[in-house]
Amino acid sequence: MNRLPLHFRILLGIISTSLFFSFSSCTRGGSNPFAKDDGEIKENIESLMGLAVGMTKGQVFELAGIANYVEGYDWGSAWFYKIRKGGNEGTLANKDIEQRYMPVVFDNTDRVMGYGRKFYDQTLSDLGSGQF
Repeated sequence: MNRLPLHFRILLGIISTSLFFSFSSCTRGGSNPFAKDDGEIKENIESLMGLAVGMTKGQVFELAGIANYVEGYDWGSAWFYKIRKGGNEGTLANKDIEQRYMPVVFDNTDRVMGYGRKFYDQTLSDLGSGQF
């Protein structure tokens, strides 16, 4: 019986494990592997055009799917959907990254208060940014 020496079997195991992890880690990009990526931004924008003040979180989810980012506050929450192409590395504190996402702002009853960057910024100014 012709078997490979132990060091070749170990090397083969390392190579196959490395290949497995490199291919299995290919996700759709973004911080949330379930949220839409650059290739689906047009669809995201079209879906978000159906937003209306007073909608529930369930209705927004049915309309636009899973948000890329979520923030929670004592007065409510904000869901962020990608609307512009670009890299996904970084945080929303980075102005370049922040401009790629549209916030949908919910009150503490989980209903849409408003949406868009200006509304989000004004809400943080009026109600505070203390996250819980």
